[in-house]
Amino acid sequence: MKTFSSLDFDPGQLKDLIIRSAEIIEEWYSTGIRNSKIYRNFSPSDIRCLFDEPLPLDGSEPEKLIEKIRTDVFSTSNFNPSPNYYGYITGGGNHASIIAELLKTSLNQNNLKWHSAPANSEIEKIVIKWICQFINYPDNAGGVLVSGGSFANFLNLAVMRKVKCPEDISNEGLYGATRITVYVSEQAHSSIDKAMDMLGLGKKYLRKIPTDNNLRMNTKILEKKIQEDKQSGFMPACIIGIAGTTNNGAVDPLKRLGDIAAENNMWYMVDGAYGLPAAGTETYKQLFEGFEMADSLLINPHKWFFVPFEASCILVKNKKLLRDTFSLVPEYLQGGQEEKDRDDLMNYNLQLTKDFKALKIWMTFKTYGAEKLKKAIENDCMLARYAGDLVEKSSDFELLAPIPLSIVCFRYIGEKGKFSGDEKKLDEINEKILDGIEKDGRIFFAGTKINGKTSLRINLTNHRRTKEDIDYLFKVLREIVSRIMDY
Repeated sequence: MKTFSSLDFDPGQLKDLIIRSAEIIEEWYSTGIRNSKIYRNFSPSDIRCLFDEPLPLDGSEPEKLIEKIRTDVFSTSNFNPSPNYYGYITGGGNHASIIAELLKTSLNQNNLKWHSAPANSEIEKIVIKWICQFINYPDNAGGVLVSGGSFANFLNLAVMRKVKCPEDISNEGLYGATRITVYVSEQAHSSIDKAMDMLGLGKKYLRKIPTDNNLRMNTKILEKKIQEDKQSGFMPACIIGIAGTTNNGAVDPLKRLGDIAAENNMWYMVDGAYGLPAAGTETYKQLFEGFEMADSLLINPHKWFFVPFEASCILVKNKKLLRDTFSLVPEYLQGGQEEKDRDDLMNYNLQLTKDFKALKIWMTFKTYGAEKLKKAIENDCMLARYAGDLVEKSSDFELLAPIPLSIVCFRYIGEKGKFSGDEKKLDEINEKILDGIEKDGRIFFAGTKINGKTSLRINLTNHRRTKEDIDYLFKVLREIVSRIMDY
């Protein structure tokens, strides 16, 4: 019996709406994977006018709203699952996770405490153990699922700060505290700068270490900088190794970084948001040698486990240190702890309210299995090398960086390299190509800077991609170039 204030649908209506939604999803995938525009080049005002209206005071028929989503939301969204989408580091999602997300939302679990979300709490702990086993990190590590790599970097640095600061910063704060320094490659993600700022550690004390010719942290410069800081009265506290940089996928010399951290009694953290799943493969595990020395790390299932957004994971080798950083139980959250084996996830995280992120990861591992995921990762890397080979064999493109994993950085240099040597012209042409990609819409990716040079940058973290898709990419690129040069 429904109350007058109930928001539930009539019997059968919910099922009909779910079925119609499933039809829209199926249509989206069956018609959009290939042979359609990935980016439709709408302006902000084009999209805004479809949805901007006064606050609705009265309701609308959900059937009509679903059709509006189909016509107006789906049509103005990028088709990220497509193998023609190479932007940023986007994993492409998977079908099993779509089902998991629907069921998760239906459950409406809040996993702040064990007794508020029993299945969620246990499945999250199991999924974290599986992630550790996949990459060969100690599976008794403490861990928690969060939104993304930026927040995970923040939490990992918060643990480091609590452990390494000699003062009682929990009660006294950082006022007058020892100035600690943190070291990372100049290729590091910007979220580390943000975390230094927001944690009160100061961006001034984040040391950006130059890289070698392979865009990996230069360990000789690192060691020199650590000694200089000690002599200047600072306390070197943390080294952050990058296991797959955002720019080109470079993997720092992780074992040497771990040794340097141990020699100097420093916390060792690895940012493996993108690349670390490859550590679980036979082909690429040697590239990540030494990552297991890390006191803490992060890895994003929504990147190379092909899980839909959003899902990131932080891992701390000593679980107690993670709990000691975040556990604070006010009166209104006491109770429900009579069973010793209950473990409230709120004790390992800044958040209290948190959704059931673990279900889509559990569904992905169970549906496909670890071996199939590893093969998909290796296929991505193989296709990146294939794309790199096409560039090197061509007369009109050149590579700008090594290809250690699945990211390829290159640029157009003109037929038979006619613009080689004119850096200003090369930057101008490649920036026009990036603009032309948006206008064309058949493929999608963004650019970056490699050693100050404007680079086209493709990322290949998508289990649907084939060599034919790479061939198509270069076909479209050359057509875009032709239009630009004719203009």
